[in-house]
Amino acid sequence: MVAIQAVLIPSQVPVAMAMLVFSQTLGGAVFVTAAQTVFSSTLRQKVVRYSPQVDVNTVIAAGATGITQVVQEADMPGVLRAYSESVGSVFWLAVAAGVIGFVFSWGMGWNDVREKKKPATGDV
Repeated sequence: MVAIQAVLIPSQVPVAMAMLVFSQTLGGAVFVTAAQTVFSSTLRQKVVRYSPQVDVNTVIAAGATGITQVVQEADMPGVLRAYSESVGSVFWLAVAAGVIGFVFSWGMGWNDVREKKKPATGDV
């Protein structure tokens, strides 16, 4: 927010601030949806890979806290590994979003936001 105020002329600040708040809200909503999609699809693939005898839909329906009730003890390591790698995929999505944001931030330019020192009126 400080960057917007430092870069733009005062008449453009309200519009830019509104766009910033809108983008943050929309970005958060879209990211949650994308993260859920990445997590679910990765979990489906990994459960089939590490515990092929476990029903994927039952694991997804049970959720992370309910898998101990629907998965047998012998299949638990494979399901937990699938959960772990699925969460890891979501973190890679977050890393990609951060890198994209960093790259786009270079388009803002460099402005000095420090307060300018006023020259001392001289008593000599």
